[in-house]
Amino acid sequence: MSQADLTVHDPITPEHVQERSPMPDQPRITTMDKKLVIEAAIPGWQPVRWWEERGVKNLPPRTIEAQVDAIEECVRAGASVIHTHPRHPGDGLPRLHAPELLMEIMDKALDRVDFITSHHTWGWDFKKSRAADYISYGKELLERGKAKGVGNRYVQSALIMTEGTWREDRPLHTVRSIREGVAWMEANGVKPMYSTQCHAFTELKRAVFDNGLAKSKPYWIAIQMGKHCDDQTFADPWTHIQVINNMQMIKEALPDAFIGIHASGRNWLPVVTQSLLLGCELVRVGLEDQFYLYPHRDDISHKASDTVELVARIARALGREIATVKEARERLGIVLG
Repeated sequence: MSQADLTVHDPITPEHVQERSPMPDQPRITTMDKKLVIEAAIPGWQPVRWWEERGVKNLPPRTIEAQVDAIEECVRAGASVIHTHPRHPGDGLPRLHAPELLMEIMDKALDRVDFITSHHTWGWDFKKSRAADYISYGKELLERGKAKGVGNRYVQSALIMTEGTWREDRPLHTVRSIREGVAWMEANGVKPMYSTQCHAFTELKRAVFDNGLAKSKPYWIAIQMGKHCDDQTFADPWTHIQVINNMQMIKEALPDAFIGIHASGRNWLPVVTQSLLLGCELVRVGLEDQFYLYPHRDDISHKASDTVELVARIARALGREIATVKEARERLGIVLG
């Protein structure tokens, strides 16, 4: 063989390509094929001064009209679920239970855009019990809705919590109160959203799923990360590992679950992005849960829909489609009426 022969390569034939890299024959990987539902938590509980100290004068929205505008803005940016603590226009402070205020805001917003309402409808009366009450507030909103001829418009979904408590002025989310709440919601056309932490999921599973109490499928599981007594999102790579662990735990325990991520804190964006890669079907964003936009910078929202737009862009860049309100209702089995 001559020296010249050593520098000449044979042509790459189709057979060689197929042998070395059979990419066209590889099957699709369907982890990210489900449409993404975006939930916006607006206007949230955070102090107005946090924004004012940083030169932002219009957030969080406080007037009735500003709160309605913010909801519409988030829906048009891609959100199909709205969670709100309405703020009283007089003092600008959020209210946990203010049915007339909530209904006024929801009515005006729903006149402009459609969305799924999913609020805190639990409360407490320590004169009666230390346990959270999952029925009274939801029942009041449902009855008001029926009286106005709009049925479950204000409580299409409601939260079931496994939040621990470290304060004496907070209620206990007991197994009994959770079971009573689930039974009432399912009997009255309100979709339960199970808001849980990884350390509480096993007890929740025993309380309502293993015994067949929960019947409304798919089960809507919202994993709390960085909030509500979960503080495991403060550093990488543990943040990413925790997302993988939490989502895989739910997938194996409840194969037909609709899994959402409620992320908060500095590291919320890596949490959400990791969950998108793992096929999470819902992410919650919004002024209630996110203050800083990025973990490594001090940028903050300057309008209500900033985080909705950010997550929608990331999802689409990953090939994820954003679900419409109609598609979200159908996927969750929510029926208006």
